[in-house]
Order: sequence, then structure tokens, then C-alpha cells
Amino acid sequence: MKIVVHVDTGESWPRRVEAAAKILANYGGGRILGLFGQMASTLPSYSFHGDKDVIDRDASPHRKRFYDIIAAHPGLEVEWHTIHSVNPGFIVSEVTANAQFADLTVLGQIDPRATGERVPADMAEQVVLNCGRPVLLIPYTGTFDYDFKRVLIAYNDSRESSRAVGDALPFIKGAKARVEVVRHAPEKADPNDWRWVELAKRLADHGVTAVVETPAIANIGVADFLLSQAADTDAQLLIMGAYGKLGLPRMLRGSVTRDILRQMTLPVLLAH
Repeated sequence: MKIVVHVDTGESWPRRVEAAAKILANYGGGRILGLFGQMASTLPSYSFHGDKDVIDRDASPHRKRFYDIIAAHPGLEVEWHTIHSVNPGFIVSEVTANAQFADLTVLGQIDPRATGERVPADMAEQVVLNCGRPVLLIPYTGTFDYDFKRVLIAYNDSRESSRAVGDALPFIKGAKARVEVVRHAPEKADPNDWRWVELAKRLADHGVTAVVETPAIANIGVADFLLSQAADTDAQLLIMGAYGKLGLPRMLRGSVTRDILRQMTLPVLLAH
């Protein structure tokens, strides 16, 4: 298994590395790639990528700390790559390209309290949409376990939801899952519909014990509902498709995903 972790000069990236290392340790070991990339606070008009030597100097102490963190988790293979550009579009494309060759990519939630933010604001969205692989988002605050024994799955009968469930299976074997069939409607869907029965069976085929719920959530936002359910069930992971169909035509495509990225209180695995 290979996990890519985005590194920058912010305060929260070591939490992402710890998450990746613990996941690898829990699921049989493998390789972890630290991928350093960030924008410049200022960039001369004549420069597109920035100064390579300056980027290397910025990355150097974080590279050392990255290796020090991984050293506490013996048995993992370690790799490092510095993106020699401060151009946001190039950084996003490089992270996306590396994610395409990984089993999982770990990114961080944008911290609204941060000053001098140097991570492209839409990086998580762009990587999820274009890499074709699962992406794990880690909140900028909070302490989490990464054995994923209790998971919440948001499902809405879309291609993206199906993809998210399939991509998550290697990481949730043995877990207890609560599946929420998410739809805006005044009445709950039929819990005995063959699709939800088959979904529970599919999860059971992979060692996941699942309870499928079909709530009516007409009076609450989808993101608020999911995060409330995650808190109530003490979930360690939220699994959901990104930018899929969301029910009523009036709802903007992707609004739930963006709300989750902004409000997330637990790790979120996204797939598109």
C-alpha cells in the first residue's frame, strides 16, 4: 500500500503524517510519500515557478521532521518529493498526478485561522475531482483514531457514492458501519428497498457490519445532518462521494461536499 501526504510549512501537516503512518501500520505496512508543495507569499512578475533553491531551503526542515516522525513507526518505506514550483495550478496538478499512483492521498482541511495561507484553497476539491483515487481529509483541529472501527457512510444512490464505498473497503474491514441514505424528502425511503439490502450485503461481503438507515431530512441541511450523526455515533470516519447528485434540483451541485470540507469535525474519505 502507498499513501501520499501533502506537506507544507503550516502547523498541521505533522498530524497528516501521523495519520498516514498509523493507517499503514494498521493495514499491513507499505510506503509513505511526503509531497512538499506550497505557494509563495509574494512572487516576482517575471517568475512563474519561483526559485528552486529557496523552495529547497523552505522544505529542508520539514523534510527532516517528516523523516523523524516516520522513524517512530518502524517498518514503513519512506519517500520524499519537493514540488519545485510556487505556482498554485502547478502544485495542484503535481499533487493530483502523485495521487493517481497511490492507494490513498492525505490532505488537510484549510485552517481559516491561519495567516499567510500558502496552500491553494481549492486543492482538496481539485485533487478529489481529478485523481480518480480516494482522498482522506484531516481536520485542522482534534485528536483522532485511525483504526476506523466505527464509520459513517453517506449514500445517495449515485456513481460517486458507489465509488466511495468501494474505495473505502480496504480501510474499513472489520468495522461497524452506519449507512445514511441521504435524500431531501418529507418522508423516509423504504428501508427494505433491494438497493439498501444489497448495499448492506456488499459491505458484509467485505467484513463490514452495516446498519442502513433511510431518514427524511427535509428540515436540516445534509452536511449538518451527517456531522450530527457522526457525533452521535462516535464515528471515526465519514465516507462519502464528492460532488454527486444531491436530491432537489434547486440544490447546487457540490454544495454538500463544500459544506463538509468547511465544517468537518472528523476525518472524511472522499471519492469522485
